[in-house]
Amino acid sequence: MSAHHHHPADFDHALGVLRKSRLKITQPRQAILKILIEEHGPFTMEELHRRMKKGACDLVTVYRCLATLEDVGLVRRCEFGDGSSRYEFGGREHHHHHIVCKLCRKVETLDICLVEGLERLVRDKGYTQVTHALEFFGICARCRKLPAAA
Repeated sequence: MSAHHHHPADFDHALGVLRKSRLKITQPRQAILKILIEEHGPFTMEELHRRMKKGACDLVTVYRCLATLEDVGLVRRCEFGDGSSRYEFGGREHHHHHIVCKLCRKVETLDICLVEGLERLVRDKGYTQVTHALEFFGICARCRKLPAAA
């Protein structure tokens, strides 16, 4: 299943993970999960906040929710080297990588993970809660056709 076609089962799974972790299913947590599942992202904290219902919660609450959801493995943080963290829905089964255009900052998804074997080696050494981040950077076809920026 492609990472872009999430369905209600993802949301139910997420709520199950929260319950198992003895975490309250708050309105802001639900709202963030819904946005990430339906619109995919990855989004910055501000972008997520803007997509929520007006007055749903403040930015600090979004930050806390994302930290909690990241802790329980429902949200993955991506760093694209521009100083902003971006977040997307991600359990292990949704793991993938990105290619980011260095000029227009467009983000494309690579629906494959080549690092799972390496992660298994790390787990075999006795580590738990292992995650990894691997992002690719290049210049997209559209930017390549533009006259070179002086």
